[in-house]
Amino acid sequence: MVISDFAIKRPMITVVTMVALVIFGLFALGMLQTDEFPDIQAPVVLVGIPYPGGAPAGVEREVLKPVEDAIKGISGVDKIFGTATDGYAQIIVIFVFEKEISQATQDIRDAISSVRADLPVEMKEPILQRFDPTDRPIVSLTLASDSYSPAQLTRLADPAITSAFKGIAGVSQVNLVGEVKREMTIQLKPQALQAAGISVAQVVQALQAQNIATPIGNVSGALDERAIRLQGRLEGPADFMQLVVAERNGQLIRLGQVADALDGTQEQRSLALYWSRKSAAPGEGGKEAIGIDITKSKGYSTTAVSKKIAATTAQLEKTLPPGVRM
Repeated sequence: MVISDFAIKRPMITVVTMVALVIFGLFALGMLQTDEFPDIQAPVVLVGIPYPGGAPAGVEREVLKPVEDAIKGISGVDKIFGTATDGYAQIIVIFVFEKEISQATQDIRDAISSVRADLPVEMKEPILQRFDPTDRPIVSLTLASDSYSPAQLTRLADPAITSAFKGIAGVSQVNLVGEVKREMTIQLKPQALQAAGISVAQVVQALQAQNIATPIGNVSGALDERAIRLQGRLEGPADFMQLVVAERNGQLIRLGQVADALDGTQEQRSLALYWSRKSAAPGEGGKEAIGIDITKSKGYSTTAVSKKIAATTAQLEKTLPPGVRM
């Protein structure tokens, strides 16, 4: 009985092939990116229409209803949801899945343009945005403290903490919730203004002209060229009080003579509350904090970006002042 060499080698070739496939499969598994939502274009368009000063009833009657009627005539529209609030109308337009999202967006623009002449002249230009599940934050953090105010926490979060997260590959946006931004308040003294012969418009003009930081030109040397930048940005109340408002009979009139500069904060537009099982008593509400929402870029793995965010968070926690936790 004769056994050919091919019959003997064939099982060996099969084993080698299977081992190679397993090795390549394990290597590919390690390189595989995972994500909660695939990168797809959902046929949903969000339409926002600002209407300053309009009450909800007026927004619905004068803006929301006419625009909705115009959008209903677009081919491929499945559902429409409209909401009218103070000075703003929002419309969610859901198309059938076969509708091309770019064409749907253009159709909405054309529909609004067709009724623009019938809409209020005070209405601002509509804002169209495509809905994308990947625009939702993948990580939400809280910067909280029992001793720091929301304004102080805002200064800790922006720009130091936000810049650290924005530097991570795969992070597209870092948004703060509950932030309280710094604002300088100028309280004018009517009697002092009248005595100095200065109008409110002059004070405003002086603030706009002198509180600037802008490039003004270049200086060319024998071997180099350097840019000159005017550094006139005022930092604190003391700087504002020394600002020159006008000149009368050779005497400089400064802002401190006709007004008071107060270091304050802007009106808070959002709110973030932090509640801990360890620190909160039964029935006690949450404490004001700063929320940090982090959104990833398209094409990046949610798992991989989240791990990088967690590592950066651990490093940032070591630099926080005592009594502040993230």
